[in-house]
Amino acid sequence: MTDRQAMRTIYGACAVLGVALFACALVRFADWTYGADTGTFYQVVLHAWTGMRDGPEHATHWKFHSSPTLAVLWPLVAAFPSQLTLQIVAIVATLACGPLVYVYARSRVATGIALRLALVTLLYPALLSIAFEEFHELVLFPALVLAGAIALDRRRYGWYALWAALAIGVREDVSLELAVITIVLGISWWKSDRARSLCAIATAAGSAALLGIYYGVIIPHVGGWQPSHFYVYPFASSPLGVLASIVTAPADLLRAIVTFGRFTYLLEAFVPLLALPFRSWVLLCSIPGFGIVLLANSGEVWRMGEHYAALWIPFVLLATVAACASLARGNLARTQRWLDASIAVCALALLATNPMHPLHYLHPGYHDLADARRALACIPRDAAVDTHDEWYSAIVAAYPRATIGDLSAPYALFASDYPNRAFATQIAPQIAALVKRGILVPICTYGSVRAYRRTP
Repeated sequence: MTDRQAMRTIYGACAVLGVALFACALVRFADWTYGADTGTFYQVVLHAWTGMRDGPEHATHWKFHSSPTLAVLWPLVAAFPSQLTLQIVAIVATLACGPLVYVYARSRVATGIALRLALVTLLYPALLSIAFEEFHELVLFPALVLAGAIALDRRRYGWYALWAALAIGVREDVSLELAVITIVLGISWWKSDRARSLCAIATAAGSAALLGIYYGVIIPHVGGWQPSHFYVYPFASSPLGVLASIVTAPADLLRAIVTFGRFTYLLEAFVPLLALPFRSWVLLCSIPGFGIVLLANSGEVWRMGEHYAALWIPFVLLATVAACASLARGNLARTQRWLDASIAVCALALLATNPMHPLHYLHPGYHDLADARRALACIPRDAAVDTHDEWYSAIVAAYPRATIGDLSAPYALFASDYPNRAFATQIAPQIAALVKRGILVPICTYGSVRAYRRTP
C-alpha cells in the first residue's frame, strides 16, 4: 500500500465518522440535550476579545480558566453564530488526530503500521467520546500536541512555536502539564539534540510565564480560582496541598484516591490499546495529565467520556506509536496483529461500554419541547433569561443574554416537571416562593412549561 492509498483510507474513515458525529450533533441540538458548557463556551468565544464574559459563571471565564487560545475561534463563531459551530470544531479537532498520528508514525514505521495506528486513534473510545460530548477547550489539546510533535520531528521550528503557543493557551492545567513535561525533555535532550532541547525549554518557559501571569495577576484581580474545590480533601485544601500530601500524608492520600472508579478509568484508557503504551518511556509524559485527573475528588473528572481525558490522550497515543516502532523493528507481522486486535477491541468497546452513552443523549431530555418553544417565544430576544442547563445551551444563540442559576434575571423559563433532582429540590421551591410573593409573574403557560417576568 502506498502513502496516498493509506491517506485515502484515513480520510475516508474520517469522513464516515465525521458524518456520524455530525448527525449525532444535529440530534442533540434538536433535542436540547447539550449541557450548559456548550452554551457557556459559545458566549465565552463570542466575547473572547471583550473579557470572555458568559452568563452561567456570572462574570468572566478568567475566574475559572486561562484559555486565551479560544480567541482564535472567534471568527468562526462570529461568522456562524450557532452552538453547532463549536460542536463541529470539536469533531474536526478530534478527527484530525488520525491523520496527524499517521504523519508522525510514518517517519518511524512502514505504511501499513502507520495506517493501523491512525485507525486505532480514530476508534479510540476515550478520544472519540470528546467529539460527542459538549464543547470544551480541552478538545483542541490532542491535535495541537500531535501537530507540535510533527513540527519538532521535521525541525519546522516556526510551526512548532505556533502549535506550542496555542497549546499553552488552552488552559492553565495544560500549561502546568507542559511546563513539567517540556523542562524534563529539554534537560534530557540537551546533549543529544541542542535545537530540540531549546524548543522544549522555551515551551516550559512560556508555560511558566503564562501560569505566573494568570495566578499572579489575573486571579487576584477577578477574585480567586474557582476550580480549586476539585482538590479539597480532609488532609488538603488546594492542588498544592494535595501534591504536598504525597510526602506529608501519603496514607490519607492513598485511601482517598485508590478507588474502584479510578481503576476502571485506567482500564478504559489502556485496554483498547492492549497496554501497548507501557512498552515505551514516552508514556511517562502522560503522568502529569493522569495526575491532574486522578487526584481530583470528583468522579465527574475521572469518568471516561469527560473532556478531562484530553489532558493525557496525546501522550498515550505518542507512546503507542513509539512502542509499535520498537516492536516493528523486531517483528513486523506481530506488530500488525497487535494493532489489528487493538482496532477490534476499540470497536467492541464502542459497542459494549461506549463512554459517549448515546442511548442517554440521543433523545429529548424533556417530553414536550414544543411547549418549551412556545413559552420561549413570549420572552423578548434581547432579554436576559434564566432557564434549565440544557435549555440554556439550546437557546443561547437566539437569546445571547441567556443564563442559568440566576433567578434575579428579568425573565425565566422553567418546566415544573423537568426531570432533574437538583431542580426539583432546590430551584423549583425558590420559584414557587418568588411567584407567591409576586416577584416572578407568569406571562405564558404551555403544559408544564411557564415563562416568567420579574417585577421591578
